[in-house]
Amino acid sequence: MKHNGKAGEPSRFEMAVFAAGDIFGGGASIIINFYYLIFLTDVVKIQPALAGTVLLISRVWDAVNDPLMGFITDNTRSRWGRRKPYFLIGFFGIMGAFFLLWYPVSNGSDLVKFAYLLFSNLLYATVATIVAVPYAAMSSEISQNYGKRNAVNGLRLLFSQSASLVCAVLPLEMLKLFDDPKEGYMAMGLSFGLLFSIPFLLMFFFTRERVPIAKEKSRFSWKDFQAPFQVRSFRCLMLMYLFAFVAMDVVSNVFSYYMKYYLKRPSELNYVLGTMLVTQIILVPAVIAVSNRIGKARTFRGSTVIWAAGILLLSVQSNRFPAWAIYANAALMGMGVVGCSVLPWVMFPDVADAGELYAGKRNAGSFSGMMTFMRGFSSAVAIFIVSNILQLSGYVKPKSKIVDGVTTSVLMEQPASVIGALRVIVVVVPLLCLLISNRAAKKYPLSKERHEALLSYLQFQRGEAAESALPLNDLEQLKKDIL
Repeated sequence: MKHNGKAGEPSRFEMAVFAAGDIFGGGASIIINFYYLIFLTDVVKIQPALAGTVLLISRVWDAVNDPLMGFITDNTRSRWGRRKPYFLIGFFGIMGAFFLLWYPVSNGSDLVKFAYLLFSNLLYATVATIVAVPYAAMSSEISQNYGKRNAVNGLRLLFSQSASLVCAVLPLEMLKLFDDPKEGYMAMGLSFGLLFSIPFLLMFFFTRERVPIAKEKSRFSWKDFQAPFQVRSFRCLMLMYLFAFVAMDVVSNVFSYYMKYYLKRPSELNYVLGTMLVTQIILVPAVIAVSNRIGKARTFRGSTVIWAAGILLLSVQSNRFPAWAIYANAALMGMGVVGCSVLPWVMFPDVADAGELYAGKRNAGSFSGMMTFMRGFSSAVAIFIVSNILQLSGYVKPKSKIVDGVTTSVLMEQPASVIGALRVIVVVVPLLCLLISNRAAKKYPLSKERHEALLSYLQFQRGEAAESALPLNDLEQLKKDIL
C-alpha cells in the first residue's frame, strides 16, 4: 500500500474547493429535470414520446459507462492520484457538452431532431460520467476521519443545494431577456456550462486523496461490477436513493407543465421552485444535525413522510386556491426533499467502507459508478414516464408565431385528458416510490456504532494498526449485520 497526497486533514479551503464540485451535480440535474423536457416539446417541438426515448437510451448507455468508469478510476495510477486526472478532462468537456444539450436544432424532421438529440445526450452522459464517478468516489477519500468526512460531505451538499436554487430560478429569468426562446436556451447552456466546469479545474490543483492505494491493479471482471450489490448496506442505500430520486424527478419533470397548463401561472415557476430550494438550503445543517443525533436512516424515513404530505397537498391544488398556497406547498415539499436528497450521499462514504471490508481493498469507484448510474437512471425513467403519459393523453405542442421578425411560441389549450394526467402523475408514482424508499431505509443496517467498529477494523485490514481492535466474534457479527 502507499498513501497518495499529503498527510493530515483537509483545510477549510480544500474542503470548500472540493464541495464546490457539486455545483455541477446539484445544478445541472435541476436545470435538466425542470426545463429539458419542456424545452424539447415546446422549443425543439419533438414528440414527447421521442423525447423520453432519447433520455432512456442515453441512460442505457450509462448502465455501461458508469460502472466501467468506476473500474477505470479505481485502477488509475498517476502522480495526481486515481480521481483527479478526470477532473481536468471534465473542465473542458462539460462546457461543450452542456451547451450542445441546449442547442435548439431546427430541422423540421423529427428523425433528424431525434438523431441530434441522441448524439448530444450520449456525449453529455459520457462527460458527466467521467467527472461524476471519480468525484463521488473521492468524497469517501478526502478524509479518513468520520466527523471531518461528514463535514466535507455536508458542505458539498450545501453547495449542491445552493446551486439547485440558482439553477431553478436563474434560467427562466435569462430566458425572459430574449424575445426568441431559442437564443435564450443557447445563452443559458453556454453560461451554465462554464459555471459547472470551473470547480473541476480548481479541484485538480487544490485537493488531495487521503487513503492507501494498492500498487497492483485489478483485472477487468464483470464480477467486480456486481460486487457492490453483494453488500447488504449498499443494496438498501440503492433502493432508498433510486426510488426517492425517481419520485423527485417525476415531480420535477411534470412541474413546468403543471404550472403552465393547470395552474396557468407559468411566469411564477422559478419562484415556486426557489421557495422549495431555499427551504432545502436552510434545512441542510438541521438535517445533518438530526441525523447525527437519531441516525441517518431514521432521519431519511421522517423526510419521506413529510415529502409525501407535500405531494398529497399538491394533488389538490387548483387555480382557485389563494396565490400563496402553492408557495406554502413548495416549502412543505422542500422540508421533505432535503433529507431524501442529502442523506444518501452522506451515507455513501460509510457504505464504501463496508465495501472495503467485503472486497479487502478500496473500490469506492465501483460503488460511486453504481450510484451515479442510478441517479441518471432515475431521471431517465421519470422523463420516460412523464413524456409517454403526456403523449398518450393527447398533449398539444405550442405553435410558432412570427411577430416583427421574431419567432415566439403560442401556448395551446390542453384537453381535459392532459390536465387529468398531470394531476395523476404528481401523486401516484411519487407516493409509491416514497413508500418503497421508506421501507428500504427501515432495513438499512449501518448504524453509527457499527460504522465506528468497522473503521477500527479497517485500520488493521489496511496495515495501519498492528492488531485488530475488534474481537473475532464481534467481527463475524459485524459482517453478518452489514454485508
